[in-house]
Amino acid sequence: MKASTALLSLSAVVPAAVAQDFSGSGQIYLVNGSSFTTATPDLTIGCLDATGAFSEFDCATFTKLDTYPNTLSSSVGNCSFTDATQPTNADSPYGGRSYAWHCRPDYAASVSDSLYTVKGFNYPFLCHGDINCYYDVKNLPTDSVNTPVWEYLWGAQQASIPTGHTQVLWLWQKTE
Repeated sequence: MKASTALLSLSAVVPAAVAQDFSGSGQIYLVNGSSFTTATPDLTIGCLDATGAFSEFDCATFTKLDTYPNTLSSSVGNCSFTDATQPTNADSPYGGRSYAWHCRPDYAASVSDSLYTVKGFNYPFLCHGDINCYYDVKNLPTDSVNTPVWEYLWGAQQASIPTGHTQVLWLWQKTE
């Protein structure tokens, strides 16, 4: 089932300002949007697969550790933005330091890999770092090709998402 179809039912039953229950296991959906105040599940364009890549259909289940460092893992392993084996975001002036999110069995998660939600959001959007709740994708996935997802970085040299990229939010849908 396509990720956006699966979430349409969520948007119909989830009222505004839902409880931010980011615990246990769930799936991460990518919502096309540049504002967490107007983004809704019906703007979903895909999900994350077990390796941490952006997928159109292959939605993995992630588990949040309930002990320090409270990070996420998939069936593949722990997940991080610091895996130097992953591609950098070459289209961003800050992208040389930005690796794609990736899950692998030999990675020891640290507190810098923690994700969280913000009380008051209409939906449980996942943030990381210093209230960074947006992510950057260059290509939309196809049926058989998944694509990298980077943290969204901005500053004096880049005030918005790189040209040709899509700004997304990560929406947590708890499964257990």
